[in-house]
Parts: sequence; C-alpha cells; structure tokens
Amino acid sequence: MNHRIRIRADGQIEWLGDVCPIDLPLDGKPTKRRVSTILPVNTVKRAFFRLIRQVAGDGGRLAAWTRTWAGPWRATILATGQNETFSDRQAAIDWEYSILNSPNFEL
Repeated sequence: MNHRIRIRADGQIEWLGDVCPIDLPLDGKPTKRRVSTILPVNTVKRAFFRLIRQVAGDGGRLAAWTRTWAGPWRATILATGQNETFSDRQAAIDWEYSILNSPNFEL
C-alpha cells in the first residue's frame, strides 16, 4: 500500500490511517479527522453498527465483529460526496484507498 504524508505550510502533518506510517517527532496528541465512512446499506444493520461504534469505539472485539457482517456496504468520501456500494466490506475499503491515494485527491 502506498502512503501519503502531507506537510502543510503551517507545519501541520496529515496522513491516512491511525498511525503515522513513518517515525516523526510529533508534539502532543495528533488530531484525528474522519475522511470517509463505510457503513452497512441495510437500515437496521446501519443503526446497530452506529450504536455499537458509539458505545464501543472503533477498536476492540465488538468493532471487529461488525467488520465481519455480510454486505452490502456503502463507502462515502466525505470531502467530495463520492460514494459506491459494494457486496463486501473489503471491496469498499479497496475503493476508498484508491480514491484517497489518488494524486488529485485533497484532504
């Protein structure tokens, strides 16, 4: 997987993912900003997914369990509104990374 790191003129450093892909001396705690969502298309599953993630967060066993749910899944790039629907979650993740890592995409 390609990694993109951007250093802005004001010194802010941006990257995709939870952890910076290279070892940089970062002051304080980095600010995390969501750039996309991948949610179940089914209304009931989506409601339970959001509830579980609100209570349990993105890590842990409950969050891991939600990642195993059967599709379809809708991936949305929040900055552009682009979205696609996929039969499985991994295909949605692959599409998301292809958009976010394209040379023309701006965070």
